[in-house]
Amino acid sequence: MAAETKTRPRKRGRRGALQVYDVLREEILWVRIAPGTALDERALAARFEVSRTPIREALLLLAGERLVQFLPNRTSIVAPFSLDNTGDYLDAALIISRAVARAAALSDRAEAAVLNKYVERFARSVENDDWEASLKSELEALRHLAGLSRNIFLIKFFDEVIDAGMRMRVLHYYPNATSEERRASVGRMKALVDAVLTGDAAAGDRAIERMILADSAIIVRSLEPRFGGEMQLERFGEGLGAL
Repeated sequence: MAAETKTRPRKRGRRGALQVYDVLREEILWVRIAPGTALDERALAARFEVSRTPIREALLLLAGERLVQFLPNRTSIVAPFSLDNTGDYLDAALIISRAVARAAALSDRAEAAVLNKYVERFARSVENDDWEASLKSELEALRHLAGLSRNIFLIKFFDEVIDAGMRMRVLHYYPNATSEERRASVGRMKALVDAVLTGDAAAGDRAIERMILADSAIIVRSLEPRFGGEMQLERFGEGLGAL
């Protein structure tokens, strides 16, 4: 009995840590908690109604995914978002996504009713200008396609690629994509689904490549100067010379 009593709190604490991890991870990926935000352990413990031990465990798990950083003063923050390795990320995303599209097309497991429903849901959310529903439905469709392969390695790494690009899409794609560009993304998704349903691996490869390159162009465009190039700075120089 004594040994059983000792193990129970540890199990409850571990379960609590995973619950905290799941919630915080989603909030960080969807930028509901902004990059650089301090994570107060006491406030989090009060919010989740747990002790600080499962909070620390959850933060350690998130740090292992580079979503949380620990500072020298023992403060923890949401990891700042950086575009330093965006090129590397897009290369990896393109390679593994093309593998997913080919595997799905060759799997002979695709069902038209299921995949067309994903496309309809995506199209509806785009038409309603609901960016969060759009992203959710798109990612659900892509994860389903990865699952058709039944390749545990492909599924695992594809999930990691999707999660790694979440904050970039929330911060740089959706705020900058025009309504016309978002509507065009529905056509690209439909082309991918059609290729998978017909078992055309090459067409699926091309379709998902177009999806990623189109999204990449919008992300790159989001980094361009918005007004500096239109300013007539020479007038300011003339003003200085006249002083």
